[in-house]
Amino acid sequence: MANDATKLCHLTQFINFFSIFDFYTGFNKKFCSFLLAFCLVLTSSQVKAINVGDSAVSCPAILKDGSSLNLEEFKGKVIFLDFWATWCPPCKKSMPFLNALHKELLKHGFQVLAINVDEDSRIAKKFLNQYPVNYPVAMDPTGQCPEKYNVLAMPSAYLIDRQGIVRYIHLGFRDGDKNEIRHRILELLAVKK
Repeated sequence: MANDATKLCHLTQFINFFSIFDFYTGFNKKFCSFLLAFCLVLTSSQVKAINVGDSAVSCPAILKDGSSLNLEEFKGKVIFLDFWATWCPPCKKSMPFLNALHKELLKHGFQVLAINVDEDSRIAKKFLNQYPVNYPVAMDPTGQCPEKYNVLAMPSAYLIDRQGIVRYIHLGFRDGDKNEIRHRILELLAVKK
């Protein structure tokens, strides 16, 4: 399992490199698109992905108190399930936004849940001590959670409705994504229980 998580992390770093390279250099967009599609095909053939319309599944990520993350405990809330890693610049960039969104919308039934996929959880814990967030963060150093969700990029987020159904999947993070993410969350919060 750790091998698959390592491969995923390296592949994501590679994809992120080309996304950043493309952004700064204007490198051939067709080539970058082809490369991204090729990498996604390579990684997606072995695992059934969680898609929009599927039920969200719990996985063996461990919370700070030592308990397993159980999505069933959050049923009835709109959940933003965020997969992230400390080596991922877009992940770090998204965290203040998610922190503010969580704080603002918590009273309306919104919950951010994060799953860190670093192989060494101590690195993530040290990072979170330096940059704390006000939402639950679970650790998955074995890579079982990204495997269950077939995570293809870092960060990857799954917006889950009050009934536990995935309604939106967001790959990566840029400042321009904030309005879209916020809009999708507010749409689901407006749906009555």
